Amino acid sequence: MGRLPGLAALAALLFTWMQVRQANDELRISQEGQITNRLNAAISNLGSQSLDIRMGGIYALRRIMEGSPHDHPAVVSVLAAYAKQHAGSSAKSLQKEAEDEQALKVDVHAAIGVLAKRRLDRDSGEADQLWLSNTDLRLLAFYETPISLPGVRMDGADLRSTSFRGADLRGADLTRTNLTDADFRGANLARVQLDGAQMTGAKGLPEES
Repeated sequence: MGRLPGLAALAALLFTWMQVRQANDELRISQEGQITNRLNAAISNLGSQSLDIRMGGIYALRRIMEGSPHDHPAVVSVLAAYAKQHAGSSAKSLQKEAEDEQALKVDVHAAIGVLAKRRLDRDSGEADQLWLSNTDLRLLAFYETPISLPGVRMDGADLRSTSFRGADLRGADLTRTNLTDADFRGANLARVQLDGAQMTGAKGLPEES
């Protein structure tokens, strides 16, 4: 009979542990469901005709990316696809003269800004590589803080008058880009690919004397 109190205490402890575990599981499922709902709502906002709503969607995705390592790759893919689609094609922009240049669209600039300041340690590898090939990115510039776009694919892009000062562009693909008057001073350009690039007036490139 002397063992019964001990067994009862053990059973009570086991029961409490099971209750705590169940509560934690339910909380985790609830939190995941909330994040999924927020993710779906943010992505839906990207399709709005209103710039304000699209901007809200971009910054909502940034908050999700910062708070949920699990959803980081999905947000990277969504924002990269959004920037590429809305930036426009370099095939059209490269037919225009320099005086016809227009500032990069605000929402495209914001999307690339979020991608350029993401936590690289959460990238899952090649799946998170940024593909911005053949896009019109004229006048893309970040002056406040250096940006990180290692391995970015911008081959064939229109990068006239862009500023990548102090940026991390290790391993970036800039083949066949137009870099006229672009600024790369202080940038990390290790293993950058520049074959066929137009570099008239560009500053800070490896070929610069």
